[in-house]
Formats: sequence, C-alpha cells, structure tokens
Amino acid sequence: MNDVLTPPSRRTRLTLATLSLVAGLAVITTLDTAGDYPRLGEGPGLTVDEMFNVGEGYRLVRATAMWMAGEFHWREVFGERDDLGPAAPAGYHLADHPPLGRFALGLAHEAVLAVAPPPSRGLSPFVPTAARVGSALAFAWLVYVVGRAAAGWYGHLAGVSAALALVLMPRLFAHAHLASLEMMITLAYAATVISLAERWSRPGGPRSRDALVPGLLLGLALLTKIQAVLLGPPVAIWALWQWRHHALKPLAIWAAVGALVFLVGWPWLWIDPLDHLTEYFARTTQRASLSVWYLGIKSPDNQVAWHYPLVMFVTTVPLGLHILATCGLCSRRWRWWKDPRAVLLTACTAFPVLLFSVPGLSVYDGVRLFLVVFPLWAVLVGRGTVVAYDWLSTKLSAGAASGLLAVVFLGQAWGLVIMHPCGLGFYNLAVGGPAGAERLGLEPTYWGDSLTRGFLATVAERVPANETIAVFPSLHPVQWTELLRHARIWGEKPPRLALYGTPAAAGARFIMIFRRKADLPEELRQKPPGTRSVAEVRRAGVVLAALYQQRIRAEELRNDTTDTYTDN
Repeated sequence: MNDVLTPPSRRTRLTLATLSLVAGLAVITTLDTAGDYPRLGEGPGLTVDEMFNVGEGYRLVRATAMWMAGEFHWREVFGERDDLGPAAPAGYHLADHPPLGRFALGLAHEAVLAVAPPPSRGLSPFVPTAARVGSALAFAWLVYVVGRAAAGWYGHLAGVSAALALVLMPRLFAHAHLASLEMMITLAYAATVISLAERWSRPGGPRSRDALVPGLLLGLALLTKIQAVLLGPPVAIWALWQWRHHALKPLAIWAAVGALVFLVGWPWLWIDPLDHLTEYFARTTQRASLSVWYLGIKSPDNQVAWHYPLVMFVTTVPLGLHILATCGLCSRRWRWWKDPRAVLLTACTAFPVLLFSVPGLSVYDGVRLFLVVFPLWAVLVGRGTVVAYDWLSTKLSAGAASGLLAVVFLGQAWGLVIMHPCGLGFYNLAVGGPAGAERLGLEPTYWGDSLTRGFLATVAERVPANETIAVFPSLHPVQWTELLRHARIWGEKPPRLALYGTPAAAGARFIMIFRRKADLPEELRQKPPGTRSVAEVRRAGVVLAALYQQRIRAEELRNDTTDTYTDN
C-alpha cells in the first residue's frame, strides 16, 4: 500500500472523463423503449419496475415543486391513502422504496421533456425513455468515480482498466438503460465504499471528521434502496479489524450521520416514525414470493440452492475480467490483505454474495439484488491489470504487453455486441455463453427487456387488426396494461392483450411471451406444438421473446412459407 495517496494526473482525469462521457452517450443514444424517441437506437423493452419508478418519480417532482411553492403541505406529497383519505390532489406516495432514486429519475424525466418532448402523443403522460436518462447519467458518473479511485490508488493503467471493466459488464451496462433504482443504488454504494476506503486508510487511521462525508453518502444510499444496509457488517468488521477500539467513534459517527440523513430525507417517516420504519424494513420478509428458474428447476425465491448467487456472479461478468481480478488477488507482488482499501473492497464485494447464499433468504432475478458489487470488482480488475502488465513486461516488450492487454479488453466487448439491448440475459464463456447457460438450465431472461421496439413493431405489422394476443408471463397485475399505455410504437389503437389461460384469451390466435421460464407454463417454455413462429428476439442462439400463431392445421404448417421475423 502507498503511504500517501497520489491524486490522478491531469492526463488521467481527462482520459477518465472522456471515457465516462463516451459511456454515457453510448447509453443515451440507445435508450428508446418502444417509440418514445424513434430517432434514438432501441434500448431494452419496458421492464416491470420502470412503470412504478417513472410514475412515482414524475409525481414526486411535480408535487414537491408545488409543496415548495406553498400549494401543498408536505404530508400531501409523502402521505399514503391511510394518511390522506380518499381525496389526495397530489396522489399517494409509493413507499415501497425510499424517494431519492425515483426523485432523480423524475428530475431527468422532466428535464428531458422540457428540452426534447417526444414527437408523438402517447396514452400516458409518462415517458419512460426520458426517465432512463437519469440512469444513463448515473452510470457515466459511476464510471468516472470508479476509474478515478483506482487511478489514485494504483495508477493510470488501473484507473482506465477499472473504468473500461464497468462499461464491458453487459448486465451493468443494460441496467444503465433502465429507469430503475439499480443504477442509483450501485452508484451510492460504490461511492460510500470508495470514500471510506480513501479517507480511513490514510496514515494514522480514521479520525472523527473522516466519518462525515462517508456518513452523508451512506445516508444517500439508504434514501435510494434497502441494499445500503448491506454496507454495515463488512464496514464494521473491516474497521474494527484494522484499527480495533480506535475505530469505534468514527464508526458511530458514520452510522449516526447516515441514519440522520435517511430520517431527514424521507418525510414519509415523519408521519409515524416507528410504525413506518418497521413497515419499511419488514417488507423484505413480507413481500410476495417470486419463482426462480435455476439448473432446470423452478423454485420459490427462498428455496433456491445456496450456490445460486455465487454461480450467477461468476457467470455474468465477462470471463477475462474475472481472470484479471483473480490475477491481482493471487499475485505474490501485491499482498492485498495488507492494503486496507483492497480489504474493504473485497469485503463489500463478498458480503452481499455470501449473505444471499444463506438458505432461506430470498434471491431472484439473477444478479439484480447484488449488482452493487460489480463496481468494486471493477477496481480489483484494474489492480489485476497492473499486475498482469508488470508480469508481461518481464516476458515481452512494454508495447507488446500493452497490446496484448488491449486485445484482452477488446475481447470482453463480445457480450455487449451480441446481447444488446438485452444484456440482462448475458452469460460468459465459463458456461458457454447464453446458449450454454440455457442448456445448463439457467434463466434466459427475467424482466421483460426483450420486448424490444423492433419486436413490438413487428407484432403490430403481423397481427391483423381486431385480433387478441394472449400474453405471458405476468409479474404484476398491471404489467401488460401499462405496456399498452407506454408502447407509442403501437399508436393510439394498440392491439388487444389478454392474459394467457384466462377466458379473455380463449379465442386468441396469437401468443406473445418473454421467456422467463420460472413463470411460464411447461407448454410455453419452448415453441408450443401446433404453432408457427411469427417473430422472435434471439441473442447468441437463445430465444428471449416470441410471437406465435396457434390453431394452425398440420397441413398448413407443412406448407407454411411465412418468414419468421428474427431480431438477432
């Protein structure tokens, strides 16, 4: 460990700023969900949580502005039905998550609409693509924060490599396209850990004043999503192990500042602090159970095999990045366990993955619940790249070593290219890519992101007017009605959708699915017999979404010459 942290040079800062800007623009130019901004490249389809995040963010921003103008009381902004009764001019607060992340999405939504309103009027006042810009900006900021930290600790090569590693993680890159809370909490989690690692690892150990900024960042993380509580145990153990009783006061200040910011920043808690705090933290154990498809078996989310989180982490980051991080951690040249910064990064990476491996705890949706560890792993990728370069330089010329590492990083872009915009279905070469992962019984996709703009446009073209489409799966009662409202590409007269298996879908000749196998009936996990594929979204040989035409006679199937639209 360096005794004195070296601020990144101007060249390094400029390189990282440029890389962050390019990363942000790469996301923003490929954001469109379903026709909001048709001149943009298509992004992932509308995912389940986005409809709630955008709606609540929109409401929070507008209601808060009216509160500040004196038109509303704060209770009308943050009150629920039980608090406000049946007449609430600002609507009701959706308190399943703290407000900061949604407020940020709402600000992005309003800013984009003020500058560039969508060219066509939709059935909803919300524009998901506009709110997605908030996540794109958070991602660009995250790339810079991680790169700058790695550069300051381990040098220019480590900083650039760490920043590149973030961009090359397909699942993280895909989340940057969504108006969800994952990118917001990932940024807040990483910033908190980096701030602690940098301030508390200075000579002499942590001082009381060194806890203020990390405490503020902890509070912002708590105001974003509940994953922030995962910081407590590894940070406490790390600090007490490194500095024993000298860490007690800084730890207490850090936790107190974080709690204070959390309580002050969420007025919903002011209404009934004890009951609302209990209600918020109890939701993690009282929520509806989800199904998980893992190794070819459907399980409730609290009965998944203990190794699910570890396997998902290992198989969803590009393999070359894992190898570089492992090179650093296993190198004799870098004894990371004697570097307090690296110890904290490793602890805050390992703890969430290990925690969700405890039998009985709910875990689902691939790596979404512990996506926060990816940026910390990227810093270790950066340090491992330096170790690899130093070793290669003893065998090759400096230019050849740099060129070889550049080729390695270029190879990690394979996942981004083949999966876009459906990066939530990425698996690495350790399991044979997405096709190998499906053969092993891993979930192809889980959140509806594969219902892309191009696919929905083809559905509109190929399904005759006045036909009903049977749709599945349904992860929330309003999922498909909200898709109808937000799919501008279907215009003001969208097709009729009915849930597969219900009386309303009994006469439907078309079936539209996204392949979340955990929630599909057996007959829809593969192409149903007696049907014709009309449209597919396929990545790396795996079907992620499909439109089937059913009730086709055998002779019609044999003589069918209709081309299947395949989005590869």
